[in-house]
Amino acid sequence: MINTILLVLYVVFAVGGSTLIKYGGLGKIAALFVVPVVNVGISTITILGIFCYGLSFILYILLLNKLDLSYVSPITIGAVYTLLMITAVFIFKEQFTVVKTLGCLLIFIGLMFVLSNK
Repeated sequence: MINTILLVLYVVFAVGGSTLIKYGGLGKIAALFVVPVVNVGISTITILGIFCYGLSFILYILLLNKLDLSYVSPITIGAVYTLLMITAVFIFKEQFTVVKTLGCLLIFIGLMFVLSNK
């Protein structure tokens, strides 16, 4: 049960972190400072995204120590990719093409195979 909770938390924080970093970088929110070499503005939303992404990294380490890599990696990568595609459509108004739809479907089918084998 705890492993399932860790998996879900990892996915939530990884997707949330990526989404917040992207949103913070759109320039809709005032930057607190600019990284000079790459000229990237860092806002409070970006910092929150970095925090979430860092937390997901710690959760991933815990998952790798508790479960098989051949189980954790496909589950987390597939879930994060699929949810990020959905997030991109609804939050960032990106196009969801037939190819992306088929890709999500294939990822979902692959996830079902991995989950049914555990």
